[in-house]
Amino acid sequence: MMATEIVMPNLGFDAQQGRLIEWLKQPGDSVQKGEIIAVVESDKANVELESVASGVVLELLSAAGEEVSVGAVIARIGQPGETPAKAASPPPAVTVEVSPVARRLAAENQIDLGAVKGSGRGGRIMREDVEALMKAKVPKNGQKSGVLALPKVRKAAREAGIDLAQVTATGVHGEVTLADIENHLRVVEPEPEVVMGEGAREVPLSRLRQVIGERLSQSMQEAPHFYVSGAFDLEAALTRLRQFPDPQPRINDLLQYLTVQVLLRVPQLNATFERGHLYVHGSVNLAVAVAREDGLITPVIPRAERYSLQGLAAESRALIQRARENRLKPDDLQGGTFTISNLGVIQQVEQFTAVINPPQVAILAVGTVKQRAVVVDGGLHIRHTVHMTLSGDHRVVDGMHLGQFMAAFQAELDRFSGA
Repeated sequence: MMATEIVMPNLGFDAQQGRLIEWLKQPGDSVQKGEIIAVVESDKANVELESVASGVVLELLSAAGEEVSVGAVIARIGQPGETPAKAASPPPAVTVEVSPVARRLAAENQIDLGAVKGSGRGGRIMREDVEALMKAKVPKNGQKSGVLALPKVRKAAREAGIDLAQVTATGVHGEVTLADIENHLRVVEPEPEVVMGEGAREVPLSRLRQVIGERLSQSMQEAPHFYVSGAFDLEAALTRLRQFPDPQPRINDLLQYLTVQVLLRVPQLNATFERGHLYVHGSVNLAVAVAREDGLITPVIPRAERYSLQGLAAESRALIQRARENRLKPDDLQGGTFTISNLGVIQQVEQFTAVINPPQVAILAVGTVKQRAVVVDGGLHIRHTVHMTLSGDHRVVDGMHLGQFMAAFQAELDRFSGA
């Protein structure tokens, strides 16, 4: 029976690597399928990695603290006494004859002779073979290609006026990373010395905080945001909630539940916009913004439309608790189609606007629920109300869609309250 390979999981949108924080199992330890064997740090949070098989740990292929590419094998699980499979030996190097002129030309232009196909007798690499490869690497715009880099890295290099060929690549597969661009800028343009006043201290940004800054900056730059706000009377809904048996759903649970129902009626906002393509989703994968000391994360309740109010309340509370205790699983961070950000716990936050969580096309910002003076049937009354603001990506949704969401929310609220 062959050993089962444990790989670095996909840790969320656009994640390329994850850092192995801690192994909870060592070689020789028994493990059950579904048991937590490691803690991995993604761009968003620490997540727990489960074993996909039962047996014993045969070997660990990555050390704690190591950055590992998504999909790379990090451990093997097998049966007691089983010997780990040996990695295949690399094929023997093939010696190819190279002319002195071709060798010198390749060295001067940093050409890998292993990538050159020789046209001489017996496959001998000639000067014209090296020249042909050099021409293939220079497109019509005259800039060197052949540099491995993701589109977002190439965009960053263009905006900074950097030739990628001049950047030292540190990626796992020899690719230039965003960190390489930043390091290159520090070398070329050293940061000016910052003079701080008395009592000031530098606070290093966590990896999560840096990723939040990058992604939200990208969202504001690429997605033209526009906003629609509304105020909702919750007095009757609060009375109805008090009729539920313990544990009673809270007002935050109700707002999440009503949002799910509304998205089924206004599916244009339950969507993602990726690489120029708009995807409207049949299921509501509700992302819930959770504040932690190191930043905001948005774990996901998949297929939230499956739940009753009480069921969604229990699922949401369990998810938020796992997020705050750093016990999330990889699946908890993927596939969100709409996000709710609730700052209602802070009584002074009447209302606010939120930045869209890409690739989603909308986000709902919920302010505090408290008593306010409202006019009802021509009279002034004190009622519990909430202000909510919906942000939309104007590339793919219109103000009418946001307005329909607000109208549908009021209708669902009235239906729940028995109005």
